[in-house]
Amino acid sequence: MAVVLKAFTYRSFIDPLLSGVRDTIERKIDKGSRVIDIACGTGSLALLLAQTADNVTGIDLDQKLVSYAVQRAHKKEITNVKFRECDATDLSCYRDDEFDFAVTSMSVHQFDPGLAVRVLTEMKRIASKVIIADYNCPLPHGFSGSLAYLIERMARGDHYRNFSNYMTRGGLDSFLDTAGLSVISEEVRGNGVFIITVCD
Repeated sequence: MAVVLKAFTYRSFIDPLLSGVRDTIERKIDKGSRVIDIACGTGSLALLLAQTADNVTGIDLDQKLVSYAVQRAHKKEITNVKFRECDATDLSCYRDDEFDFAVTSMSVHQFDPGLAVRVLTEMKRIASKVIIADYNCPLPHGFSGSLAYLIERMARGDHYRNFSNYMTRGGLDSFLDTAGLSVISEEVRGNGVFIITVCD
């Protein structure tokens, strides 16, 4: 029951805010690609990318969310996407450059800095290109930026602590060099709240 409530809350309130981010990521994926979605959650991004990519793998550490994503794919009759429970800090189950793209959306700010670097390093190893969508830093003044802060504050605990640390460190850029990633392009969306970064 808890996972249904969590998934419902996410899909009802958070997903709509991220639709522009997902669309931007989808436009950056080449047709016929092999894609892995890291920290896929309820599967919204992976299911969208399946319209363009040849095959999509979504991974998440939360087995219940993975099961929920599997149910969504089955209900939508999407057959070129698969979901599995997996720890993104150790992707040894995948070969070097097994994927054309490794993507992650709104996950880096949730991780402890050391964990974030390990995840990004693994993404770089298993894919030719890495696409990361997360909060822009600094967040814009006004309603959009304030709403982002409010959402993160409501999460509390480690989540909010990691978000605060992410912003204090200067956002995504502070993790990229350490993970050995080079920026190819950046695009800001959502009234300046989100940034989508393509790296190799």
